[in-house]
Amino acid sequence: MTETPQQFRERLNREAVAWQVRLSSGAVSETSHAEFAHWRQQSEAHEQAYQETAQLWQQLSGPLQADRKRRLVIAAQHRRNQTQRRNIGLAVAASFMLLVLAGLFPDYLSHPLADYRTHIGEQTSIQLADGSVIHLNTDTAINVSLSDKERRIELLGGEAEFDVAHDRTRPFRVSAGHTTTEALGTRFIVRYDGNGGNVTLLQGKIRTAAANTSSTLNAGQQLAFNAVELGVVQTVDVDTAEAWRRGRLLMNFVPLKQVIAEINRYRRCQIRLLDDNLGEREVNIAIDIQHVDAWLEALQTTMPIKMDKLGMLVLLRS
Repeated sequence: MTETPQQFRERLNREAVAWQVRLSSGAVSETSHAEFAHWRQQSEAHEQAYQETAQLWQQLSGPLQADRKRRLVIAAQHRRNQTQRRNIGLAVAASFMLLVLAGLFPDYLSHPLADYRTHIGEQTSIQLADGSVIHLNTDTAINVSLSDKERRIELLGGEAEFDVAHDRTRPFRVSAGHTTTEALGTRFIVRYDGNGGNVTLLQGKIRTAAANTSSTLNAGQQLAFNAVELGVVQTVDVDTAEAWRRGRLLMNFVPLKQVIAEINRYRRCQIRLLDDNLGEREVNIAIDIQHVDAWLEALQTTMPIKMDKLGMLVLLRS
């Protein structure tokens, strides 16, 4: 399958990180150096990906840099011990890898043991043994437990649409934090970021409960929740709510900062607003998730916005 431009950039970023870790290990052969040189020369995009990773390495926090210098001193004092020098290099490289993953690939460190998950920009569908189908949106993780008495899904983070197969003997329950949504033969979306989220009913009927309170939703209704309580049931547009299933983002009369926050869920190359007033301007959008850059270019012709690219960041200013 042909890579999208975003998938291509993400792959190069991962490869650049892997090369930086390998080069920092302290045990790199001449053959490896030649392979690295060949990798960088494949295209301007390869070279840019490496330069951005190398720049991040140079900007690491003081403690890690100090630790690296200390380890290098130790290595210099024990040059005859090749094994020790290799271990020191690998320790520094491992520290660097963790920082890079935390900065560029936080989703790789989040819920690594989940039964099913997607990374940033990915979407997938899972069919359960009972016939139910779960559609996972970007950066989403779930655990699945099917028993004779119930079907329970734990949404650890992200967003998922549940197309539930009817089985009156086994309730279908989705937990997200302290909130549980129960359905029998229905279709709904749950979104959760670790602090709160919302439940949107697309078809059928569901009951959402938290602590000592609960609410029943009908099709076209949405309920927000946090760690303490449930919000007020509101009416929403179903097509807009599940637009991500068709690879689209639809938002009407919302602040630009909210649009940017939503777009950033699908991108490693994050977009940053440098003007608070600009972020408050209301916009209507219909964006193809795989072609956000084209939307950003068009945005400059319709709003007083200038776009700058700085490494892995896209900066928007007046």
